[in-house]
Amino acid sequence: MADSTSQLDATINALQGGLANAAGAAGPNIKGWIQTLQGNQQLSGISSELQKLSDAISSGDSSTIASSLNTLGEHTTKAASSATADSKDKLMQLGQALSSAASQLKG
Repeated sequence: MADSTSQLDATINALQGGLANAAGAAGPNIKGWIQTLQGNQQLSGISSELQKLSDAISSGDSSTIASSLNTLGEHTTKAASSATADSKDKLMQLGQALSSAASQLKG
């Protein structure tokens, strides 16, 4: 669990630094999350949305990126409600950061 906690911290920090800052780390970060979530049926929606986000980033489709970030924010916030105590706050923070990034992109 310590690995995914540090992965959460890294993702939150990248998103809180702004979209320009997060863009450089997006590819490896997204791939890492897809691998982390692989095989977890409860989180398969997040995993497939991450793949959609990765494809949208590769193609430079900003409206799909914004939509995907928003969906990920919603899914992550929902997942926080059933998370362990040590992950709950970080997942809420991540969900808010994803939704905020989507808003910035749409703005």
